[in-house]
Amino acid sequence: MKNLTMACAAAVAVQLAPAAALAQQEVILVRHAELRAGAMAAPKNVPLSPAGKERAQRLAALLKDSGVAAIYVTDFTRTNETAQPLSQELDRPLTVVSKGDQQDLAGRLRKEHGGQVVVVVGHTDTLPGLIKSLGYAETVTIEAQDYGNVFVITPRAGAAPAFLRLRY
Repeated sequence: MKNLTMACAAAVAVQLAPAAALAQQEVILVRHAELRAGAMAAPKNVPLSPAGKERAQRLAALLKDSGVAAIYVTDFTRTNETAQPLSQELDRPLTVVSKGDQQDLAGRLRKEHGGQVVVVVGHTDTLPGLIKSLGYAETVTIEAQDYGNVFVITPRAGAAPAFLRLRY
């Protein structure tokens, strides 16, 4: 009987292991930093302004001890430049993804980074959809001139994710 109980406990542990790993993953989402003055937001190659570069350095300082395992950016210069100081600080490469389907990106994060902390640098029109795709039901909006949000989503097995909206 004791062996049967131990075998059942082991089977339950094996089945719950993926859920436990998922529950420990954190996804940290930030919008790219400020753009160069007078730049239109649409072109892909718009660089950061001096204020944006300073914000990118603050982001690296904020997250350097967070256990970040992967950093995702879109194929826009501004997201790359926002994440570059953190990438250098942690010696982690940037993973470039298209600005496409946020549901696909959420699935990729779950599949490839269960149990890890991941940073995603996106845009006002991509981050709200990704936040929803990660399971947070409330609508999140980011104002056009608001560059200081840090969204932290912690998935929880069988429940809605924990959600924090911070400023930096």
